[in-house]
Formats: sequence, structure tokens, C-alpha cells
Amino acid sequence: MPKKKLTLDFIRQEFEKEGYILLLKNYINSYQKLDYICPKGHKHFITWNSWRNGRRCFYCFGSIKPTIKFIRQEFENENYRLLTIKYKNAHQKLDYICPKGHKHNVNWTNWQQGHRCFYCFGNVKPTINFIKKEFKKENYVLLSTEYINSRQLLKCICSNGHRYAISWNKWQQNRRCPKCHFIRVSGSGNSRWNGGISCEPYCDIWLDKDFKQSIKNRDGNRCLNPDCWNTSNILDIHHIDYNKKNCEPQNLITLCRSCNSRANKDREWHKFWYKAILYRRYYEKNSE
Repeated sequence: MPKKKLTLDFIRQEFEKEGYILLLKNYINSYQKLDYICPKGHKHFITWNSWRNGRRCFYCFGSIKPTIKFIRQEFENENYRLLTIKYKNAHQKLDYICPKGHKHNVNWTNWQQGHRCFYCFGNVKPTINFIKKEFKKENYVLLSTEYINSRQLLKCICSNGHRYAISWNKWQQNRRCPKCHFIRVSGSGNSRWNGGISCEPYCDIWLDKDFKQSIKNRDGNRCLNPDCWNTSNILDIHHIDYNKKNCEPQNLITLCRSCNSRANKDREWHKFWYKAILYRRYYEKNSE
């Protein structure tokens, strides 16, 4: 199937997205010279093939040697501070300080291709001291003493005293303390809020699949809620007192996924409801 020929209106829109003014009045093919005025007022031309491959203004982007004044202005447009005072060629290392205060270098060719701060964008492996300073800026305390890679879980204490672990990748993506986030979006007035215990880790035995299966076997591998709506075939183990660390059998009951989800509302009512069900089922007869 042949490719559809581009229209002049489409090309003009692509140019205008980057602040270019297309002067052409008739488009023939992708090898045709397209006259333009760039955002800085330079008048020149470019083919559509070159534009599609990332080429831009003849004067702004390396077709002629830029001045150090021009380069400094380009850096300042993105809040970078250029430290180099003399420009030699496109491969020269240009020292800078980025908007976050990181000091490094980049050559003019790479800058034109979109490369920016090596530390902010993960191009250089940071040191543990650097990461510690980044955490400290937000009043986080880094507990890990060694940095291996960006996927490693770094143990820390957030500004509100919550202990958790996060990878450097997620930190750079502005992820922060999950417990603080839960408090922020739920809070004490939310039906799901219970002092933040849902953010706490489970007890150690919770990792034992056989243990959880034994609870399901005890309950006949079915949902024990008499008011079950039968909308889910997936069985979960529910903590009756909503304390993840309390994994005593008398605190656990088998529910379907739907009933387990419904238990997030009216927690006090559900707590007494499921306590009563377990008591009548397993303990009341034994006490007679």
C-alpha cells in the first residue's frame, strides 16, 4: 500500500509546533527545500526528510559555528549556568551547573540532541553520598550505605518518620513515601482509614502459601460471609481486626474477593460480624 503524500497544512503545523514559520506555498516532495524562519528569526531552508530526522535551524544548530554568547543563552533558556568561557568546537566539553545544582559537562552536539544533566537523567551512576544529599534535601534519612544500581531498594526514613524502601529510579520519578501518600489521599475521615495499619507489612508467616491454604481448607474453601453476593470466585484471607501483623487463625477468615473488598467500609461492623461468624462456627460448639 503506497504511503499517503504529506500536505502543506500538515507540514506547516509541524513547523509551528516548534515556533517555526513555514514560508513555502506549494509542497512537491520530501526532498524539496522548505523555506522557514526559526524562532530566533533566522531565515533559511530545510528538506522534510532532514526535519523528520531531527535537523533544525541552519544557524542555531551547528551548521555554522555558534558563538559562546549564543551557547550561553541556550543554556540559560533552560536555567543552566554555563561555566565554560571559550567555545572551540562541537566536541568540546562544556562545563555547567544544572537547575538542581549538579555540576557536570556536555558537548554542544549532545546538547542539541536533547542531552541534559547527567545526574538528573540517570546517565551517570550516582554515588551513595550524592543520593544521601538528594534524600536530605527533602528531609529524608538514607539508611542504606551502599549503592548498586537504580533498581536497588534503598532503605530510608521519610520526613514524617515512616520507614520504607524505594529504588533510585522511582525516586527520580518523584515517587515518595507510600504511607504519607495513603494518609494524604485517604486521611482519618475516610472509611478505609484505620490509623495507617494497612500500610504496615504483613506478619512473617503470611509469606507461607501452605499456611494461607490451611485457613481456606479450614473454612471449606468457600466464602464464609452468609451475605455473599457470589460475584467473585477468587478467595482471599481477611484479617478480621484489620491488623496485618495479627495472623492468628482466630483472626483470619476466608472471603471471596468481592466480600473482602466490601469489608473496607463500615469496618467496626464487619469486625464484629466476622468475629461472630468464626465464633459460632468453630468455638461456640466446643465451649458447650
